[in-house]
Order: sequence, then C-alpha cells, then structure tokens
Amino acid sequence: MVDEVDYCGLVSGRNADKAGLFQVFYGALKTAPMIEECPICLECKVLETIDLPSNYLIIGQIMATFAEEKCLTDDKPDVQKIDPLVLTMPDNRYWRMGKYAGAAWETGKSLKAP
Repeated sequence: MVDEVDYCGLVSGRNADKAGLFQVFYGALKTAPMIEECPICLECKVLETIDLPSNYLIIGQIMATFAEEKCLTDDKPDVQKIDPLVLTMPDNRYWRMGKYAGAAWETGKSLKAP
C-alpha cells in the first residue's frame, strides 16, 4: 500500500476524495473511518487538538482494535506478521519492519550500576 499511503500524503482531503482508494468501514464510534485493506486498524476518539505552526497535533484514545487473524499470535497483534510501513524523516523514506532487537525495559538493565 506504499503508493496509496504516499498519495494520501501528497494531496489534501479538501481537494481530493482519498477515501475512494480504499474500502472503508466503521466501528462502534461510527465516526472513525478505517481501511479494510490494512492488517490492523485502531479506532480512536479525539481527546484534544493542539494547533501547531504548520499543522495540528491530535491526541486520541484507542477505543477498539481490529486485526486480521493472520496478524495475530496467541490472540495478540504480532508486529512481524503485521509488517507495518514506517516513514522516516528527514530522509523521507518508507521502511518495513526490521528484526527483533531486544526487550523494552530489560536490555538496558546491563548498563545500570549495581
């Protein structure tokens, strides 16, 4: 979906109907459109919108998660199976997920003083 994702970043929703690129569905909130083609969707409720100089920072709360069965391990989302697309800046490149690198709040313990 790299082409579709990039297109959505290139055009404004004021000037183009980007929803036509995807099959859209709604969850319990009935206000948060989600994309059927995505392996995982998070249904969010907006809590706060902060006006920044060039855009907005939107803070939300995840209300529900929708995931394809093939992306789960033991009924939990599996990052390796989801294989998310990541945009890095300032190089402006898309990347796919790498390999496991270590356990959070665990691997750094070796550097702590006794």
